[in-house]
Amino acid sequence: MRSNGVSADPVLVRPTLAAVVTSYNYARYLRQALDSLLTQTPPFDEIVVVDDGSTDDSLDVLAEYAGRLKVFSATNGGHFAACRLAVSKTVSDYIYTMDSDDHAAPGLVARVHAALAGAPAKVQFQLCGVDAHGRSLSSVFPVYPAGYDSAAMRQDNSVLGFYICPPTSANVFSREALALLDLSTFEGRSSFDSAPNLAMPYLGEVVSISEPLVFYRVHPGGDSDWCRPSVAQLARELRQFDASWSQIVSVPGVPGRPFSRNGPLYVREREMMMACMENRVFVGAPVWRFIAGLSGSHLPGRHKAVLCLWALALLVPSRRLRDRSMRLKRSSLNRSRGLQVVVNVLKNLHRAGRRAALRVGTDALPGVKASPDLLEADV
Repeated sequence: MRSNGVSADPVLVRPTLAAVVTSYNYARYLRQALDSLLTQTPPFDEIVVVDDGSTDDSLDVLAEYAGRLKVFSATNGGHFAACRLAVSKTVSDYIYTMDSDDHAAPGLVARVHAALAGAPAKVQFQLCGVDAHGRSLSSVFPVYPAGYDSAAMRQDNSVLGFYICPPTSANVFSREALALLDLSTFEGRSSFDSAPNLAMPYLGEVVSISEPLVFYRVHPGGDSDWCRPSVAQLARELRQFDASWSQIVSVPGVPGRPFSRNGPLYVREREMMMACMENRVFVGAPVWRFIAGLSGSHLPGRHKAVLCLWALALLVPSRRLRDRSMRLKRSSLNRSRGLQVVVNVLKNLHRAGRRAALRVGTDALPGVKASPDLLEADV
């Protein structure tokens, strides 16, 4: 137990688990999201949905589920405000957060319950990317290093600016940990997967499950639509990043902004991309700062190698090549069918090699499962 963090109670046998869903104009995806939660075995102890002022048919869809879950309607106040309201309507020990355009995989509850034995501050797992129609994008992310504990995450906060962490729909928070943050003070239109996630490694242990337990929908118009980054968008991301740290620096145990004056990798990457978008001929300085910052992180070695190659490609003074490279990194929606076939072949070869190695080296460990490789790190 960390002195200022979440206590581990050995008497706690089976913590209760709630699911909270925030919904805003995603009526077309809502039934699949709710059905995926209601059919879990064992079931969630509570399911709470907050509609954040939708103007489509979301409320009509939610009416179909009367008596099976708790529904609250709010004036549009933003993602964080909706999550905060949903959390306040639960009583469970742990709270799973999900966006209404995503849906849970069978077995999510059972897998999460197994990870709660040590009373962690948070459990996080992987997501499987799907398109607007639910078709697989052959992308499983993020990749968690072996033995990735809270100490390593705190170090990555100082190097990367944000430890290896999934978006909203792959996080389960301890009620006790969230209570330490005083959610009422956070900006309502920020994202719930930002500041609260940043704080968790300082409040207790974070358990990472290298298994996709939710399907993450990537579609134009969604928060996951990073397909066409612009200078304005990257500048907005930097402001949001600074705001997230500002929201948690006063939390007991958080050592202010832990990164150096040169900035974390999150900032360096966006500065490098902005320099390319401004069509600067020479971008060597920001590229070098980005590459130099990779060594101190816990990113997998293959991930570091590919990121180095990607950054070096940006040195070529071709606006078209730079734009293409940045879009390929941001989203698999920007990859051509041919390129995606190549990516899938490489992933399958890597998986086959990993499984063969596991059969040779881990015959005494029948439950061992290979982690996805770098090619599956980002949607």
